Amino acid sequence: MSPDPADSSRPPEDSIKPIDLSSLGFGPSWVDGPNENIGASRGSRREGGDRPSFRDGGNRGPARGPGGPSRGPGGPSRGPGGPSRGPGGPSRGPRDDRRGPSRDDRGDRFESEPAIPQMVVTSGFFPDDAKFELLGDAMKKSQITYELFSVALLILDKEDRLSIVIKPADAEKRPDATLSISVPDSVPFLTEAEAVSHVLNRHLDKFFDTVEVETEAPKGSFLMVARCKRTGAILGSPTHHSYQKTLREHHARTCPNAPFDRFKADLEMVREPEAIEAWKKSMSTRTEYAPKDRQEGEPERLESMDAARGFLLAFRREATVISRNQVRFPGRLLAEMPPGPLRDCVRYALDRQRDFPLDTANGIRGRLRKEGFHLYKKGSKGITYACGVRRKCRDPKSSFSDSMQKIFDCLDKTSGIQGKDVAVAVAGEASDDAAKGRVLADLNFLIGEGYIAKLHDGRLFAQPVLSTQAQAKEEAANEDASEEK
Repeated sequence: MSPDPADSSRPPEDSIKPIDLSSLGFGPSWVDGPNENIGASRGSRREGGDRPSFRDGGNRGPARGPGGPSRGPGGPSRGPGGPSRGPGGPSRGPRDDRRGPSRDDRGDRFESEPAIPQMVVTSGFFPDDAKFELLGDAMKKSQITYELFSVALLILDKEDRLSIVIKPADAEKRPDATLSISVPDSVPFLTEAEAVSHVLNRHLDKFFDTVEVETEAPKGSFLMVARCKRTGAILGSPTHHSYQKTLREHHARTCPNAPFDRFKADLEMVREPEAIEAWKKSMSTRTEYAPKDRQEGEPERLESMDAARGFLLAFRREATVISRNQVRFPGRLLAEMPPGPLRDCVRYALDRQRDFPLDTANGIRGRLRKEGFHLYKKGSKGITYACGVRRKCRDPKSSFSDSMQKIFDCLDKTSGIQGKDVAVAVAGEASDDAAKGRVLADLNFLIGEGYIAKLHDGRLFAQPVLSTQAQAKEEAANEDASEEK
């Protein structure tokens, strides 16, 4: 039996490229590469900028209806010459148009939100094993404390960093619901028919040798031939007996996700004699398919694509398509999936997670712990942090050197400052570089021991002093025992 392609998503080691952390400010640059825009909101990714203001389009002023009757004797009228100021008064010139552009000239007030696709599957996003190992090693070496959401956004930013898990949307109501996988390349599909069409279109040479056989060209007078707008292929005359069969085979090969009626309606009828003659010439040969590794009892030749499809399902099913209740596939395959409801659904879910990666962050907690990271919250309802160094809280009996105690005193008084500011505050502004270097050495020691947290932007925070047993219990509860809410 062929191995399950859903479990073979790990790329070869020589194809693994380091992940760029510089966009998140993850401390010293550990790889080269362009900055990445991580965690941009859905609005910031819109083409053309942010949503236009409700008042865009200028000051239109109050709407005015058609002119009414005179306001009475001596009152202003709305005649053609403009309103009068009374008998003998000067007439006012034409009124300036202060109403702004007309309704037809204002354009669209709002950019429409992306349409929600048909939710045919539920999607979960997890880190690719090889990329996550690189990320974990870099995080541990840096001894920096990262927000859990920032780690999730870094993973979500590039599709090749992902391992995607999908299930049928109605899996709870229909436990027997399945998805199909193209065995040669592990691309998932909603149905077996779509997966087989994909194999025939992309991997025909893995199963068949093609043989061109001469046949008799169509005879008679043909007024037009159909041409596929998508591929440019001439599909034949609607009056020829093979026309419907040719349409079905071309549809199955090139656009199986599109309804057949829509595909047929998009065909264009060409009346040029050159196109008709080209079709006749192409019909003078027929492609037949000779199975590779043919076994006894299997046909020698197959005369059509439909026959080749039937052969794969009858004799090569395990090497062609498999069905699963749940499919895991590498995120890099998302770009290779054909357009259709499945790809749209997965991309929509991915965009939602990039906007707010709660599910992905919760999904990587266990993986981070397995890799030796320690997770905790800053306060009972605060942000969750992850670090390769287990944090340590001080207690009143803790004893440190004078220099280290001064570092704690500085951060207890002013938290969130940079290391260079701590060195100046402890050693003094007039101190030499050697004295400041000794302070920084003590600071790095405390970071490595977990007494001080250094965030990705360089800010420093001293872990709290636990003066009571109640405080100790509260901090223990903050060691990320519960999931983000």
